[in-house]
Amino acid sequence: MGNQNRTILSGKVVDYDTEMRGIIISNNNKYFLKGVIKDEEVQFEVENDGKQIKTRLLKVFKPSDARVKVPCEVYDRCGGCQLLHMNYETQLDMKNNMIKKLFLNLDKNLKDKIKPCLGMKNHFNYRNKNQVVLKNDPKYKLIFGFYQENTHKVINYNDCKLQDIESNKIFSVVKEILVKMHINAYDEDRKFGLVRHILIKRSFKTNQVMVVIVTANENFPGRSNFVKALLSKCKNVKTIVQNINKRDTSAVLGDKNIVLYGPGTIIDELCGMKFLISTQSFYQINPLQTEVLYKTALKLCDLSKEDILLDAYSGVGTIGLIASPNVKKVISVELVKEAYLNGIQNAKLNNIKNVHFFNDDATKFIVNLANKKEKIDVVIMDPPRKGSDEAFLKAVVKLAPKKIVYVSCNPYTQVKDLKTLLNYYEIKHIQSVDMFPNTNNVECVVCLERR
Repeated sequence: MGNQNRTILSGKVVDYDTEMRGIIISNNNKYFLKGVIKDEEVQFEVENDGKQIKTRLLKVFKPSDARVKVPCEVYDRCGGCQLLHMNYETQLDMKNNMIKKLFLNLDKNLKDKIKPCLGMKNHFNYRNKNQVVLKNDPKYKLIFGFYQENTHKVINYNDCKLQDIESNKIFSVVKEILVKMHINAYDEDRKFGLVRHILIKRSFKTNQVMVVIVTANENFPGRSNFVKALLSKCKNVKTIVQNINKRDTSAVLGDKNIVLYGPGTIIDELCGMKFLISTQSFYQINPLQTEVLYKTALKLCDLSKEDILLDAYSGVGTIGLIASPNVKKVISVELVKEAYLNGIQNAKLNNIKNVHFFNDDATKFIVNLANKKEKIDVVIMDPPRKGSDEAFLKAVVKLAPKKIVYVSCNPYTQVKDLKTLLNYYEIKHIQSVDMFPNTNNVECVVCLERR
């Protein structure tokens, strides 16, 4: 145990950091504080244990006009959202300014290329994928909640403002059933109990629901009774899956699935096409804004019937399939096998025959394409949060497509990657999309053209 040193300080919020925390300068020191708005005057606690500095908001002396009453009882403990204390217009302004700072640091001449962030009319209850962790509790019998930020302490909740309303209701039903059946949550420390997580996926267009019960082992006493009870109360549940996760890691899902009811998948509709969703396949969590995002990206591609499109990091093939009627051929590459197989199924579901799917590492695949000097007219890339890598980007340059459309959920790694491309490509358009309202995340689409 280090010597803990707690200090109470006051100051004015002068700016935001990369995580959209407020920056306060006090006694020539810089502090980062959650739950505040620029220009507010606040009192806060600083705790220094010798290893890290923690801050906690105590009081707002001079609140911003943008401050709103937080519609969540666990906001100060749950790390799921960071911006519920400010109105939505301010959230968008904040994200706009972050994008501007990032890209103007990259190139000051990009000012006119940066477009205002595209927001939502209703910025609550937008998630189509929702999950909770379970914990045994003497008072509540069973807690359905979220991990407190940077801990494994489970915070009980009743109504999450980001999760879909229907999913919130189904969680309550599942909890009621498990308590009635005397089924325990899995205890990480004691290595005892059964249920680790509950995952719900719902299509807003078809209203089909998938319920995934994640267990620590295959033995699920009374599983047929669980299924009957859930189906009797939730008519829109189309499939129920037991996922077995025996690993002592933070990963929610394990590798093995047992379908307890239905096909093991649900169908969603996006941009006029149908998509099959399984337990582990990647799919955007905000369907309304996903349509905005994909339409934006494809408009920037400016595709023709003679174009060959490379869809890299393709997931279940969504954007490539949506683009397919407008091009000669789509090459879709995805590393996760289940997502790749979903992509093939999605092509069949929509009777699309000009999309060619490959289950491979995106970098390895594109390097091979470049070495073979394959013709690629347009590249759409949507890598994970860590971004792409140097080998991938150099291979893209070697392929020399006329356009690259880079979609990213992390503009910081996106800007880093763009530096490799800018000797050969010019940024023509920068469009952010608020895929994750009330959080510090934002999606960004960048269109580049060959110099």
